[in-house]
Amino acid sequence: MTNPEQDKDQDSKKVIVVIVITILLGVNALLLWQFFDKKTHLEQVSRELDTTMAEKESLSAELQRVKTEYEKLNQENASLQNQLSAKDEEIRLKIAQIQKLIASGDAVQLKKAKEELAALKTLNQNYIAQVDSLKSVNKLLTDENVSLNQNLSSANTKVTSLTQENSFLANKVAIASVLKTANLRAFGVRYKSSGKETETTKAKSTDRIKTCFTITENLVVEKGPKDIFVRVLSPDGAVMSTSSETFVFNGQATLYTTKESIMYENRDTDLCVYWEKGNTYNTGKYTIELYCEGNQIGVATLELK
Repeated sequence: MTNPEQDKDQDSKKVIVVIVITILLGVNALLLWQFFDKKTHLEQVSRELDTTMAEKESLSAELQRVKTEYEKLNQENASLQNQLSAKDEEIRLKIAQIQKLIASGDAVQLKKAKEELAALKTLNQNYIAQVDSLKSVNKLLTDENVSLNQNLSSANTKVTSLTQENSFLANKVAIASVLKTANLRAFGVRYKSSGKETETTKAKSTDRIKTCFTITENLVVEKGPKDIFVRVLSPDGAVMSTSSETFVFNGQATLYTTKESIMYENRDTDLCVYWEKGNTYNTGKYTIELYCEGNQIGVATLELK
């Protein structure tokens, strides 16, 4: 038979156990709640940290892209640095400032970095626009310079061509302006007691050397007085002359035998020139040369036996 006191004692113990279990369950529940709350908080903090890191990496990447774009532009347009040096320094300072803000990792600094980066992008775009504008101006100037050089080259070519043509025409005019002779003939003459002259080929019978020719028509030559210089060369090649008078030929003073002055009217003009030695002629071949205005206009030979 069970003792009532013992039963009562056992019931009390059961109540205590239940209470302890209940307390333990409550404590466990509280601990679990705290655990899950802390876990949720840690996960939130982790997510925020991940977001901050992602934003930091994104800002760093975007800054690097802007910096790379700027440096590339800088390299491509080194010739324009003098014109854009002030803007260049401003951009460099902005890049350094943003790098410091990103390096801090602070959310406030990252926000400021984002704002500064946006301003830098605008500044960089303006820089690019200025460079493009200068490049356009330079290209325009280069194209104009090329065009001017081409025009100048074309003009120089034309001038050269015209100069050559003028030189050619001037040469033709100069050649055309030279008097020419026709029917040139030289022979010895002797005089009879009656004064009549007859031709002769005998040296001892020759009193004079006579040279006859026609100065042909030339409408290019200027009308007016003309001096015809005659050079008679003896068989040994010496100029036969009784004076020391000269004319200019090929830039040099040249001794002549005799001179005949005429009035040229641009038409055929017949002329005969005499020269008398004053003593007996030697046998051999004589050469008679005619000159006018610095040009040789005829050559004839005479054989005296």
